[in-house]
Amino acid sequence: MGFRGILFLLPIILVAQFSPGKLSKYHAHLEGNTNCVQCHELGKKEISNGCNECHTPLKIQIEAKQGFHKDKTNECSSCHSDHNGKEFELVYWPKNIENFDHEETGYSITGKHTDLTCAKCHTKENIKWKPIINWAKKHTQFPVLDRTFLGLESTCNSCHTNIHEDSISNDCSSCHNTLGWENASNDFDHNRAKFLLTGAHKNVDCASCHPVQQDHPLKALKLTGIQFDNCTRCHEDIHQGSYGNSCESCHTTVDWKKDLIVFDHSKTKYPLLGKHTDVGCIQCHKLNLAGGLPKYDTCLPCHEDKHFGQFDRRKDKGNCSACHNVDGFKPTTFTSAKHQKIRFILEGAHKAIPCSECHKPFEPVKGQSAVRFTWRKMNCNICHDDVHRNQFQKHYANACEDCHTSIAFAQVKFAHEKTLFPLDGKHKNVDCQKCHQSEQDRQGKFIRYQPVPHTCADCHTFTGDFR
Repeated sequence: MGFRGILFLLPIILVAQFSPGKLSKYHAHLEGNTNCVQCHELGKKEISNGCNECHTPLKIQIEAKQGFHKDKTNECSSCHSDHNGKEFELVYWPKNIENFDHEETGYSITGKHTDLTCAKCHTKENIKWKPIINWAKKHTQFPVLDRTFLGLESTCNSCHTNIHEDSISNDCSSCHNTLGWENASNDFDHNRAKFLLTGAHKNVDCASCHPVQQDHPLKALKLTGIQFDNCTRCHEDIHQGSYGNSCESCHTTVDWKKDLIVFDHSKTKYPLLGKHTDVGCIQCHKLNLAGGLPKYDTCLPCHEDKHFGQFDRRKDKGNCSACHNVDGFKPTTFTSAKHQKIRFILEGAHKAIPCSECHKPFEPVKGQSAVRFTWRKMNCNICHDDVHRNQFQKHYANACEDCHTSIAFAQVKFAHEKTLFPLDGKHKNVDCQKCHQSEQDRQGKFIRYQPVPHTCADCHTFTGDFR
């Protein structure tokens, strides 16, 4: 070959020796001395034109200020290097890949995402970024999509199946978080929906109103198309439609069955007054919730007749309002003034007697007690003992008032001239006890009034002197 031939080949050998090592298989097409200047200036180590001249997707991302490379314009060699052998992956992790701070990408790894490996999300199927997809289609000779970490979107639907199928907003974070998608009820603000949750509705499980769609492949809840124009869509109408669909006119969402009724009863024919205002609706509307109204012409449909029909013969058929009112069963409103309008008028000492002295308990039905207020016969013996041992029953039956007054029993007004022994002469001044003397029987002492002796000899002694 000669010296000249050796000198001719020497530049070629020397140039070849400039390479520090084999290029990665991904840059293998750039092997050769003539290709070095595509990236390097002759004789210089630095990249002349920059990696972005070839790596277009990265260039697009940087210009868009997106992703991990958004602010890394000229720092490719700090993480990427070549000439380290054919099988080198071109990526150098200064802190190891396990310590990579994903926050730098603009997407924070939180919740259950922290338990995932990189390869779980960074797959070919999850790449949705159109610039890198379009670039890969034009450069099929480079298997970019099989190994890149670029191109993932930050939306949940890019990795997760949207079981709601776009029936609601695609903003998954409005209902879910990374701690678990089952916690939707804790994150979703139902006040943004057309149906506001108030009262007891706040504690209802979502599935109670949003049923599982059995025909759905993923058994998703039905979140839209829920009918809520009236309460009967979810609640059973125990009134069976007799009061219409305006449940809110009577009930609230706090608790429909615990006296939290907003119904204005004053608008009905039976306004609630007194203690009736504290009574639960069900106490009166027992068997009429499904229609019809309780009878309220008398108190008896709701209240027990503790008098056992004693007043049924009255003109008002025992109207309770004659003695009671809605403020309470006791005390009675029946006054002494009202007593003067009935058969037994209170006079004299009767005015000062407590009611219970005459109106005492009795058994209208065996085993049941009541206070007596009515009697078939009105005579003194109902309350007073007959101290005369029935001496006047034959001629003065039930006629105590012929001798006595209601002022005082001892004030006798008896007219002796109406008897078989009229008093005249000195008999008028004789004390009654002279003729009507005290006697004793099994019941005790009593005054004998009849029969009594009525001949002169019965009381006077005969002396035989008629002068």
